Amino acid sequence: MDDFKQYLQIINQSPTPTFWKNSELYFIGCNKEFLTMVGVADIDALARRKDISLPWASNWEAYQKDDMHVLQTGEPISRLEEIPSSDGGVILSETTKHPIWEDGKIIGIVGFCKDVTLEKRLQEVESEKQIEKINSKLTDLLEKFVNDAHLCKLEIINERLGLRHNEIKTSLSGDITLSKREVEIIYYLSLYKSPKEISKILSLVHDKEISVRSVQTIISDKLYLKFDVHTTGQLIERAAALNLIPLRMPS
Repeated sequence: MDDFKQYLQIINQSPTPTFWKNSELYFIGCNKEFLTMVGVADIDALARRKDISLPWASNWEAYQKDDMHVLQTGEPISRLEEIPSSDGGVILSETTKHPIWEDGKIIGIVGFCKDVTLEKRLQEVESEKQIEKINSKLTDLLEKFVNDAHLCKLEIINERLGLRHNEIKTSLSGDITLSKREVEIIYYLSLYKSPKEISKILSLVHDKEISVRSVQTIISDKLYLKFDVHTTGQLIERAAALNLIPLRMPS
């Protein structure tokens, strides 16, 4: 067996997908692993053909650019390439190309491929997990920031209302429970409506008589007590600090 045939036999048994081209960038050979990787039946489907006429023709310009670099400079080049597979997917290949020398001249190139599709997919999954962890931490930090800001706002309002810390009977945890009627009254109080005006509005909305006295009673006997305040102004400030004023008229 001559050296050339022996060399081809060794290459053909190599687990590394390998191909080689002449100086005009025509494929002139490859091993079985390369055929398997690109989903081509036999070497006859590649021999004497260029990338532009093969299944991965969509990327031929990028491949040719690297090939020409090797031919013109004699320097090897490595790149992550996307190679269309026979099943319609994409193979991610770390491809390294080297010049083939003969009598001091470059007569072609040889390429060695490493299928890193699974490896890269696993890296992407791990990256996505890391991003999810970061997003989760950011969400927690944002929630803490909002709660701290909310608490600070409430403390400022408490100081304005002249309430000491040990006098505060409510917290940010949602201890205050409001009835639908109480929510309605707080909403209209925030619009600077008087108990008399609120009485008229609610009577029209509910199509029944809502007395001024009942509105006043809810404000003074229930809402003042629940919010631990003594005036309507204090009530609105405390309700706003606790986000208990609806943005629109309660339905």
